[in-house]
Amino acid sequence: MSETTTIEEQAGLGVWRCRNCGSRFFPRRLLCLDCQSPEMDEDRIHEGRVEEVAVIRHMIGQADWQPRRIANVSTKEGVMLTVGLLDDAGIGDTIDIVQRGTAPFGRSKSG
Repeated sequence: MSETTTIEEQAGLGVWRCRNCGSRFFPRRLLCLDCQSPEMDEDRIHEGRVEEVAVIRHMIGQADWQPRRIANVSTKEGVMLTVGLLDDAGIGDTIDIVQRGTAPFGRSKSG
């Protein structure tokens, strides 16, 4: 018997902000790339702009793989992300960023 696990979706994505200079990172870094401080606080990013879109058509070792769209996204906070797209958002669109487990996803802005 197979067990299905539901991953909870959270609004925004947990990123890390340097306590010394304010630079933000995803994933977390041991040291800030700008000032080398080890002091980080958790922050959240909620939206971004789609810069590029690609499709992952094959995944080695995965049975029943379905093509998935991913995007490179820029944020006003200066963090560049690669996210899984949950809808047909395209280049230039502003998307809402959500987090499923530890992974970032995006969908077209509501409203």
